[in-house]
Amino acid sequence: MRTRRILIFSGLLITITLAILLPVVPVCRDWAFVDRATGSRRGYREWCFGWRTGEWYRQTALEDLVRRDRPAGLQQDWVSYAGTGRNVFGGSLVHGHGRPGPIMGLSPDLIDDYCRTASEAEKRRLLEVFASGDAARIREVVGKLRDDPRADVLVTSELAPSAQGGVLGQKLEPL
Repeated sequence: MRTRRILIFSGLLITITLAILLPVVPVCRDWAFVDRATGSRRGYREWCFGWRTGEWYRQTALEDLVRRDRPAGLQQDWVSYAGTGRNVFGGSLVHGHGRPGPIMGLSPDLIDDYCRTASEAEKRRLLEVFASGDAARIREVVGKLRDDPRADVLVTSELAPSAQGGVLGQKLEPL
């Protein structure tokens, strides 16, 4: 009889402890990263035991260009944009991530759409803008790409009062 009470009490204690802890203890974390130079994305789920599952990778056409032209020269700058800790029920508990900058405003599909119609020189110039780290310039290009992915987004507005007249009547050329 005494053993039975101890077992019942222990079972209740374990059940109450689990009911309190399970919703507030993170068991995994979903990570996602963006490459600031190419816009490629990758991610995975990291479990509290140290395992990694669900790894995924989305390569953009810009990364494909770099890998094709300069495989040894690929310098990726991965920055976290998601780090959500989840409990055993899948609820989010913890949020933590870096600041990838304006490149996050472009989906890989939008970058690929632009690269489909852009020349090789235009793609290289876009890559140079992204790799430069100039947030204001990147923000400007991202805004233009989001408005019209087929537009010539690399015409500078900083060099002349108008895109038609240019500086001293010269026509502006893409960067």
